[in-house]
Amino acid sequence: MSLFSKFKNNLQKTSNFLSSNILNSFQSKKVDNETLEELESVLISADISLDVVEKLINSVRKVQASEQDITNVVLETLAKEIEVILQPKEREIFVENDQTPKILIFIGVNGSGKTTTIGKIASQIRDENKILIAACDTFRAAAIDQLKIWSERVDCRFIFNENSTDPASVVFNGLESAIAKDDDLVIVDTAGRLHTSENLMKELAKISSVIENRFPQFTKFSLITIDASLGQNSLVQAREFGKICRIDGAILTKLDGTAKGGVVFPLYDQLKIPVTFVGVGEGLDDLREFNPTKYVDGIIDKE
Repeated sequence: MSLFSKFKNNLQKTSNFLSSNILNSFQSKKVDNETLEELESVLISADISLDVVEKLINSVRKVQASEQDITNVVLETLAKEIEVILQPKEREIFVENDQTPKILIFIGVNGSGKTTTIGKIASQIRDENKILIAACDTFRAAAIDQLKIWSERVDCRFIFNENSTDPASVVFNGLESAIAKDDDLVIVDTAGRLHTSENLMKELAKISSVIENRFPQFTKFSLITIDASLGQNSLVQAREFGKICRIDGAILTKLDGTAKGGVVFPLYDQLKIPVTFVGVGEGLDDLREFNPTKYVDGIIDKE
């Protein structure tokens, strides 16, 4: 099975939900107010935000009633409009021939999949990079143990400080170690935190400040992990995290287990946060770089 086929299969819940319901909406073979209202309901149920739904409905409204295969025309219209919304806006992390050392900071709420995602990314890029993984979740000993296991599994250097409860100091020590060992990439796991946890959010701001002020030679990227099954609730989290530090990309985890694939759209359209990677399974290779065209093909099942 090709990577694209596997990617499409893992988006089957969203695809089945959208395509089958759109098919039912246009059994009358015409575009009128009734079918548009049904389509609007389908799109909202897939957790596509109202602003994006309005854009999609306006595009479909222009479909001519004389079209022979109205359902496929509607699906193709939706696909084209979605691709426009998902135009690339991201800062590229891994640029060919770029020798600048980098630091990836993983942020997000508890249970969003940060630690597992770190292991998967490290596994995929370890052949081209010398990687140091820094455990900055000083609140949960289990989190440090889990990350250490992942580091050993993917054969990457690992650092933590059992005598410090200050994550910023762990980052500082990690970056000094990376410089000494000539590492290309430092990956930082932060404590899972709710956006309402004021002290933890201040801690995140301190980590960013240490990196920017003391280690300007490192290019910093902040990536937020989002549980795709939470749908629109994830947007509140992303918006609040974005007030503390610039978010360079989102990683959607558990995308294979939900019909709420529409959360991708408001991330781009409202928050201007590009989706960098998507998790579509439990395996090490089930983390994919996000490709808007393949994503659209995966959720809009055009015959």
